Amino acid sequence: MRVRAKILLTSLVIIFGQTLSGSLPAHSVEFGQDATGDPNAVKVGGASGFLYSERIILTVGHVIESSGGPAYWESNGGIYKPGIVNISGQKRYGVKKVLIPSTYVKPDYRNNIIIDDLAILVLREDIPLTKKAVLATEEQMQRFVKEKSKVELVGYGITDGSQRSSLSLINNRSPNKLTSTLISPEAVVQFYKQYPNVDSNKINKPGVYGIVQHRELQQSHICDGDSGSVFFVEENNVRYVLGPTGLGLINNNCPPPEYEYPSPSMSWIDPNSKLRDLLKTAEKIVEEDKKIELANAEELRFWKELAAKQEADAKLKKTTITCLNGKLFKKVTAVKPVCPKGYKKK
Repeated sequence: MRVRAKILLTSLVIIFGQTLSGSLPAHSVEFGQDATGDPNAVKVGGASGFLYSERIILTVGHVIESSGGPAYWESNGGIYKPGIVNISGQKRYGVKKVLIPSTYVKPDYRNNIIIDDLAILVLREDIPLTKKAVLATEEQMQRFVKEKSKVELVGYGITDGSQRSSLSLINNRSPNKLTSTLISPEAVVQFYKQYPNVDSNKINKPGVYGIVQHRELQQSHICDGDSGSVFFVEENNVRYVLGPTGLGLINNNCPPPEYEYPSPSMSWIDPNSKLRDLLKTAEKIVEEDKKIELANAEELRFWKELAAKQEADAKLKKTTITCLNGKLFKKVTAVKPVCPKGYKKK
């Protein structure tokens, strides 16, 4: 469904391919590059996520909410290794804990109310990690703006709005990569001033950075299915996470060209979000889990070594036998005692 200019220019995002009269669909990369094999992009429900560390998956709250909620994910949820196309035959990693900020509110995109739409999945075991990720600092984000660093996002959504009917086939879709640049909070304000039909007072997150996506130029653009993926800048083989997918005041997933929808689209990145605090909680859980696992492994190793020693000692245990030769007798003690020549075991 294409949104015309008469539709209010408010944020639109996520969830499974319904029309604007119902729940809004998830966004993903349109005009993106195939990113099969990406080391961090994972499938989460009908949308996406980012493998931040061996046991921590970054995503967003409404993806979890729309796919069963924390209770479902903590009892039946699972994640597969990153970068795959088909989950068939792939190992499934169970979810131990879901973290969502207590301040999270289900997004109201029509009224531009998006509050702490974040989530973290803590896994029960490690997924092998080949690309390190860290949260970017405010200073790094300022530098990325100044240097016009390449911003990337890899998601599992559709690549064109016409594919919305195939959202159920996410298990067989490849990830796609978006590329853009980061603009400063000051530039975000200036951006909106270009469009007098937009109420810039609705920028209710002071200090947000922006990522503009120009569909008219056929540059990569968010579409349905990629909520939960994150924007990052890669330097020296490290991915610096800017923040999860989020929609600004002028945005639409899989929008029509700008000549129909009179503006490019924008995603907001909030460096002061609850993500950092949420990550600290997740990392603490992982740290405690690994301490317990290490202690259990050490205890298991101790008992295995003790059993092996006892078995070895049993094999080496000496016994004593009595040997007779007429009226003469001798006692022989050894691991495998044998009577001397001329004597018989009593």
